[in-house]
Amino acid sequence: MNAAARVQRSFRRGFATYDDSALVQKLIARGLTRRLLHHAADARFARIFEAGYGTGQLTRLLLQHLPIETLHLNDLAAAPLPFAPTADYRPGDIETLPLPDDLDLAISASMIQWIADPQTLIQRLCDAVRPGGWLALTGFGPYHFPELQALGSQAAAPSLLSADAMADLLPPRWTVHEAGSHSRALWFASPREMLRHLRDTGVNGRASRPWTRRDLEAFCQTYDQSFGRSDRVPLTYQPAWLIARKT
Repeated sequence: MNAAARVQRSFRRGFATYDDSALVQKLIARGLTRRLLHHAADARFARIFEAGYGTGQLTRLLLQHLPIETLHLNDLAAAPLPFAPTADYRPGDIETLPLPDDLDLAISASMIQWIADPQTLIQRLCDAVRPGGWLALTGFGPYHFPELQALGSQAAAPSLLSADAMADLLPPRWTVHEAGSHSRALWFASPREMLRHLRDTGVNGRASRPWTRRDLEAFCQTYDQSFGRSDRVPLTYQPAWLIARKT
């Protein structure tokens, strides 16, 4: 099974537990919506395309805050959302999927880090947006999960981009209104709890092989010794975001 198929399978397995576990992703969706409304307070958002809607954390916020007429939704693995029955669902690989055009907004939260060629995807999304329309993205930066990186994990998403790196991928005639990032640590009672969090959010899909019991015990001991503090261990997220407008 190739890496993309493993990621797809991992997210499908995690859908049942995602909303309860994806605390940082929920805050990211809220932050992206808030920033978009701040920078585009007077914008018309009738035609929207969301890439990677997942369990609908961002979708729900868009429906609550924007006067949407046509909502196009794409995901590689997710089922239609019960609270968005009239949306135009476009399942499949966002890197090859035909996109709608004349969009007022192309938006995606916590997905672009899984794309092997983010430059081409950003170009395609930008091409689908009308002049005067907007692009709003979040991904994760190069210092995402530094604890796992320090221990030599090879399961990281393929495109961990800083906010500036995302902005640099914009084609001409786009104006950046905000590009930023921050770090946020979640704390767990043990390395096993941290690993359970990764499984429940589906983000461990690029792991190349299952662990043996010995692998697991060695990892947990090393993680605890390296990062443990007051009987807890951290896992540090680094969300990055971009809000831009087409001139």
